[in-house]
Amino acid sequence: MYRLSVTLRLGLQDLFKHVRLALVMALLITVAASVFAILETYRNGLADEFSTISTQWLVVQETQSFGEFYGSRLSGQVEEQLSKLGLSLVVPEIHVITGTSVQNATLLRGIDLNQYLRTETFTMVSGRALQPGDPTRLTMIGSRLAENQKLKAGDILSLRGRNFSVTGIFHTGTYTDNEAWIALADAQDLLGWGKDVSVYIIPDEGILYEGDTLPGGISVARKGEGIRSVAYQYQPILDLMNIVALTMGAATILALANIFWRLAWLRRQELAILRTVGFPSYSLVGYLLAQAGGVTLAGIILSGFATLIFISSVKLAVSGFTIAPRLDLPTVLSSLGWVGIMVLVGSLLPAWWLSHLNLARLLRSE
Repeated sequence: MYRLSVTLRLGLQDLFKHVRLALVMALLITVAASVFAILETYRNGLADEFSTISTQWLVVQETQSFGEFYGSRLSGQVEEQLSKLGLSLVVPEIHVITGTSVQNATLLRGIDLNQYLRTETFTMVSGRALQPGDPTRLTMIGSRLAENQKLKAGDILSLRGRNFSVTGIFHTGTYTDNEAWIALADAQDLLGWGKDVSVYIIPDEGILYEGDTLPGGISVARKGEGIRSVAYQYQPILDLMNIVALTMGAATILALANIFWRLAWLRRQELAILRTVGFPSYSLVGYLLAQAGGVTLAGIILSGFATLIFISSVKLAVSGFTIAPRLDLPTVLSSLGWVGIMVLVGSLLPAWWLSHLNLARLLRSE
């Protein structure tokens, strides 16, 4: 124990003598750990946005479209066809993206005020939900949309050049928090669709099944599955960024190994003398781990602050919805594990190399 404390103290003393090198190593760890943690928080956020799949509802939409997002348009005659099949419920909806650019894009949903509460689950943050018999030009908006546009109940939201009064703000915890909901008739009038809609929501009661096709280029999908497919389009980008983070980690390992080796080489004679008076070969490990512990602690603290500042100030907006990063315990643990791997490999490699050098050579070196 005494021998270990000597090597640890010697390592910390050398670290404090080379403050600039210690700061460089801490910054290397900070950058690599922050990039890894930030990517994980956005990956978690993307998974949360589109994780909810409703098993009891099906969506009838235009084939090869993302009806719950955009791209589907069905005539009112389809509702009659579905009703003739004996379905107990057929709920029409409109799903489109409005706006002239990515910056002002808004997810718009037209809902049947008499039936939408049977297929949607949400909580009201403020104000009230839309109700049957409401006048035109009213909207209820998701909490994320309200936050991004700094809106509250009673404010005005512009949709395709028309003003809608916000009756309330709802929250679901999914991508729908980016949507503005208006009456189905208002949406049809706003878009000039007549009686057309985007999708029909039907119960999964054994009459139609996921994957079925109907005449006229119509298909049946699981509710929520289409929008999840849209989210998967962005997964390769995160995977590519993850490769970048791993590459940065590998570069950090090499840089740490080189710096730790230089620090140990400066003390090669003292370390060799300790070995000759009975200190074991692993005493080098204690010497380098003491330095590694110091820079790691500083790097973790700095990366924690950097990650919190970044995810709280930078919003990733894609196609009308904002991905909210989610920092949870598994993300923290995986980030700490990544830091541990970088520091251990970066410090153990030079320790292993130095421990295998000839003692006589180290004692004679100048």
